[in-house]
Amino acid sequence: MSALSRSEDMARCAAVLGRRFYDDDVRNVAARILCKLLLREIDGSICGGVIVEAEAYLAVGDPANHAYRGLTERNRSMFGSPGHAYVYRIHQQHCLNVVTEPEGIPSAVLIRAIQPIWGVEIMLANRKGKGIVGLTDGPGKVCQALKIDLRYDGWDLTLGKELWLAELPSELKPPEFEIAISERVGVTAAKEMLLRFFIFGNEFVSKPRHARKLVRSTDLPSRHDDT
Repeated sequence: MSALSRSEDMARCAAVLGRRFYDDDVRNVAARILCKLLLREIDGSICGGVIVEAEAYLAVGDPANHAYRGLTERNRSMFGSPGHAYVYRIHQQHCLNVVTEPEGIPSAVLIRAIQPIWGVEIMLANRKGKGIVGLTDGPGKVCQALKIDLRYDGWDLTLGKELWLAELPSELKPPEFEIAISERVGVTAAKEMLLRFFIFGNEFVSKPRHARKLVRSTDLPSRHDDT
């Protein structure tokens, strides 16, 4: 994916992911969200890139899920309809999740890393960084680079404006890639669950980069009208 076009028009014309994409088992969404686009419009410019790492948080039997003990004001967005954002703040940083499964089932996918493509200079300025290495290889870094904060908690990602997810245009999408599966990063509960998914070998994935198992992208369950 190193040769992806940086044309803003290509990003703006990319098909927005519709509600149906998110209305699925959270593990399927976490795997299938890889190689999709995370896009943000900032002062009229498109910023963002390709999602290369994500984590699933299960509605049932997952003590690392913020909704494990029930509905609170903080996690209310997780109980909403699929395709909305759940944004929370931790250690002075924000994290972006996409809500999955039918309304009332509090599961979500945490966006952990993207490969930056568009608006790199803007993202560098937002993070006060000096280079693309390490720019967006972590959930807090992604949100800081794209200026995502609590204003976007509950945001409808299917609207295709301000903050949204889209298909990587077919002419740029690799025909196949390997998806690595491992334990989640930074959780103290349910650490043994293999719910972290990332594009194997991608340099923009956060560490650690070792895989417990590998799956070919072409072997994933398919959905027909994702958009």
